Amino acid sequence: MPSTRPEKTRTKTLMKTLTDDYYGRAARARQENRYIAYATAVSPVEIFVAHDVIPIYPENHAVMCLTRRMGTKLSMAAEKEGYTAHLCAYARSDLGSRILGDSPIGGLPDPDFLLACNAQCFTLTKWFEVLSRRYEAPLFVLDTPHYIRDPKARGNIIRYVESQIHELIQALEKLTGKKFDLDRLREVLVRSREACHLYKAFLDLAAHKPSPISIFDALIHMAIIVYLRGTPQAVHYYRTLVTEIEEEKISHGIGVIPNERYRLYWENLPVWFKFRDHANLLASYGAVILTSLYVHAWTYDFDVSDPIRTLAENYTSVFSNVELEERAEMACDLFDRYRLNGTIMFLNRSCKALTFGELELRDMLTRRTGIPALVFESDMGDPRFYSETQVKTRLQAYFESLDRLNG
Repeated sequence: MPSTRPEKTRTKTLMKTLTDDYYGRAARARQENRYIAYATAVSPVEIFVAHDVIPIYPENHAVMCLTRRMGTKLSMAAEKEGYTAHLCAYARSDLGSRILGDSPIGGLPDPDFLLACNAQCFTLTKWFEVLSRRYEAPLFVLDTPHYIRDPKARGNIIRYVESQIHELIQALEKLTGKKFDLDRLREVLVRSREACHLYKAFLDLAAHKPSPISIFDALIHMAIIVYLRGTPQAVHYYRTLVTEIEEEKISHGIGVIPNERYRLYWENLPVWFKFRDHANLLASYGAVILTSLYVHAWTYDFDVSDPIRTLAENYTSVFSNVELEERAEMACDLFDRYRLNGTIMFLNRSCKALTFGELELRDMLTRRTGIPALVFESDMGDPRFYSETQVKTRLQAYFESLDRLNG
């Protein structure tokens, strides 16, 4: 069977160039009198880009650690300092990296400011509180209440978040001694919107049969939309990526795996330390995971005419901050668009926010799509809680059940 290892393409080279440049600029920030802000992956970082503050993402750093299988060592270092093994693997690995001084990229520069948005989860806020104390840097918490479906409540929530964004801007002005430029923010939002639309166009290439991409491609290429959102580099990157896949795969009918049979939906974050292993294992069954709500979280659609409001609306309405019923509707839309015929539900002990209610979500999706789901438990970053035998046995049984169901 051909390997699912990605080919060396011009976008892979471009990603390395952009990533090296991004971390290089961060490393030189002090010498160039620029400010650095730690930010959560889901947060209005366009504010930082518009104010010439470099956003850095501890979550991205944690993923780098986990994909290099450093999770156990780093987690144990954090646990030795008193952090529980039940804490998110992102937090444990990032904190463990700082404790040991061990990082795949030599560590992150110290922050001048921190921004935590709790639309993802509350663990991030506590993690950023630890980092704020460690570096004696101010922390701003953007509180995004649960985005319930009552129109009046939603209006109140958006106004509340808008008021906080205005406070965030004031805090940045105080930190930098520079007045915030709203016109510059509009320019940044134009680029952010275009990059997000192109990233979504890339994800939607999975609707083709056979699919030229898998979720593993989506996760790799997601990095740019997280840490270069709002920049011309991100726009160029995704324009290049979409063109490349259309010309080199879609026009020739080339799928990401041979003999595609099962087109799967994935619920929750990936198991980062099994990233490539899972791709190859699924391919051996003719299966490919095409999408998840997680990778679609960064397909924002900004209305540049009202920059503060559109930031509030986009960063409050992410899938992790809506009611379970709405989350099921978002997932069902992906089932229809990508013509999916299988579901894998990952009960992730590291991510309580996404995993809570997941069994009910499974039942919702099964009722609406008629497609049974495979459920397995593990941890997204800590191999101590992963069972190879369990995963392989359940996958084999699941595909056998799909074969019986489809006759």
